Amino acid sequence: MRNTRLAFALLLAALTGGCAATGAPAARATAPLPGTDACIFISSIQSWDVVDQSTLIVYAPLNKDAYLVKLFEPVPELPFKERIGFEDTTHSGQLCSDRDELLVRGDIPRRVPIVAVRRLTSDQVKRLLHPSAAPPAASG
Repeated sequence: MRNTRLAFALLLAALTGGCAATGAPAARATAPLPGTDACIFISSIQSWDVVDQSTLIVYAPLNKDAYLVKLFEPVPELPFKERIGFEDTTHSGQLCSDRDELLVRGDIPRRVPIVAVRRLTSDQVKRLLHPSAAPPAASG
């Protein structure tokens, strides 16, 4: 019985530590995301901008067509990566919000699930890339 309690305590400590270490990204992931659910053909992706360690804006098929891509967890090196790739698990050639899509980062064979793909307006892109330039909230 004592071994069972010890094992349970260690498991609980590990889970609690994991939650504490990843609490901020989980909170960010549950916040409302801008845009509307969408799909992107992987072959049409032209470029991307990194918003933060778990958020990209992907442009496809034209630079005026912007999509938010939200990752399941932060990738600290993401802002410094020149090469990334995408892989869809359904082999449809698309990244979609309702599928288990993966981001494959350049030199390191690490995959990170994509939790959302959302079409953005040009105003939403501006607010994401330049949050300090957003108009102040109306006071009343």
